[in-house]
Amino acid sequence: MTTLFSGKESLRVRGERRTFVLTLCSLPLTVVVLGVVLQHQVSWQEIALLVVVAMVYVAFARGRLLGGGLRIHAGQFAHVHAVVEECARMLRMPTPHVFVRDDPFVPVVGIGIGDPYAIVISAQMVEHFRDDELRFLIGRELGHIASGHTRFTSLMSSNGRENGIITVAVGAWLRTIDYTADRVGLLCCGSLDAAVRAIAVSSFSEVGRKIDLGAFAEQLKELHAEPSLRMAEWTASTPYATNRIAALHRFARDPLYLAWAPRFARNAGEAEVTGTRETVYASFWRRAWAFTIDVLVIQALVPAAHAVQTRVAPSPAVVKAVSGAPSVPGWVGDVVKESAKPNGHVSFTVGNDSLLWLAMFVYVVVLVALVGQTFGMMVSDLRVVGANHSARVGLWRALGRYLSLLASLLAIVGWFSIFRRVQPFEKWSRTRLVSGSAPVRG
Repeated sequence: MTTLFSGKESLRVRGERRTFVLTLCSLPLTVVVLGVVLQHQVSWQEIALLVVVAMVYVAFARGRLLGGGLRIHAGQFAHVHAVVEECARMLRMPTPHVFVRDDPFVPVVGIGIGDPYAIVISAQMVEHFRDDELRFLIGRELGHIASGHTRFTSLMSSNGRENGIITVAVGAWLRTIDYTADRVGLLCCGSLDAAVRAIAVSSFSEVGRKIDLGAFAEQLKELHAEPSLRMAEWTASTPYATNRIAALHRFARDPLYLAWAPRFARNAGEAEVTGTRETVYASFWRRAWAFTIDVLVIQALVPAAHAVQTRVAPSPAVVKAVSGAPSVPGWVGDVVKESAKPNGHVSFTVGNDSLLWLAMFVYVVVLVALVGQTFGMMVSDLRVVGANHSARVGLWRALGRYLSLLASLLAIVGWFSIFRRVQPFEKWSRTRLVSGSAPVRG
């Protein structure tokens, strides 16, 4: 089946997925090199901790936007709200939340690792863009959301500004996905001229309207004439503006654009997508893959979970009270007397496995409660929702889900149902594990 980002007519630029895989495979080497350069050996524990903290940070992003940003709706910045709704209809996806915040560096950015997603527009730029330019910028951010890019980019930066270390580590993939997003933006605005103007204004603010765009595009020839000049792009999280413009010119002549353009135009007149997703429950193998990733994360977070031994030494008063009490069994008194000696003790031991499973329990409950998924679920494109498909699970339901899971395993019934797509503990807790990118019914 052909969709926006899969099949023979996929809008992803060629090599996007391959770049993502190669970036992940080369990450260990990148970490080692960065450790040598920064004279600090970055450990996997630190990386795992950063991932978990980033997921929690993104979960709080909506609260920060509601508290410090301006929510756009039909009665406030109505023309912007109308553009977002129109572009969302073109992509046949639910309309995300839209906010305006004070950010002089990032004109427009899409964020979110799951519903509800959000698009954030710079307060200093929102009035600079015309409606057709806004369609390009909004369309490209919707493209990032619909293609699943923001599930990873939001962990790297929830405000759209990646730091130098992130750029070096995954910059190749970040630059590649920008070309994919530009394609979606061009299809949404339907005008190559508007798309180029939007890139110019985004790069140079109002000065972008005064420049000679033809001469600016010609600068690409100088870059191609001197290979060393092109290498500087490797240190950036976005492609050169000249390269983006050249790629848009090529795509505008591509049969792929000619195939999708009338579909986008037709979708613009369709009804708004309500956001009801097709129910696709997780299979055993996807659950197992997500669980494996989460176990690796926890093992990285708790690498030194050595056995913990705690000495308990009773006070003399306790020893006297226990020794003189006729109702206390003799063996209890002997244990208390022995522990009171200088070399005696009563100890409790918590082993590696206990600490790891305790950390795992806290990890899954907190992340599912906050963002509806763990890191392993996010990579596996899975999400925990309520039985009525409500997006937010909440703390008590997340806690009930995993307590029910433990109960099902202890009651043996859980071991005989591991291959079911809806398991007993999910029925008990009224939760479900579903595909995060299941098709949307519109």
